[in-house]
Amino acid sequence: MTAPDEFARGLLGEELSGVTFVRDYLQLQFNPPPILNALTPVTVTTASASATLGERDFANLLIGQIGKSVRAVECQESNALRLIFEDGSVVSVSLKPMDYVGPEAVNLIRKDGIEVVE
Repeated sequence: MTAPDEFARGLLGEELSGVTFVRDYLQLQFNPPPILNALTPVTVTTASASATLGERDFANLLIGQIGKSVRAVECQESNALRLIFEDGSVVSVSLKPMDYVGPEAVNLIRKDGIEVVE
């Protein structure tokens, strides 16, 4: 398990500047770098709605996070990596073992070039 502060060090205060939908994963870009690749299910939760990748409103909710800064990062072992934005909305990447399709759920390339993998 990666220390939660390794993700926080790379993402706190960063503004989401882009989202790329790739065939089997999502890429969240923060001016890049940093770049966060999510390889397991992602859920977006706002004050008014919540959706997981594949659901009808997911893309719009995720794109709606662009321009917001990360206020907090929580890494909940065997559950989720949660990015909490300035308005309280949350982008959550599953860390549940049953959701892994390969050896990792998420990887982050920080500004300093260090790659953090979970």
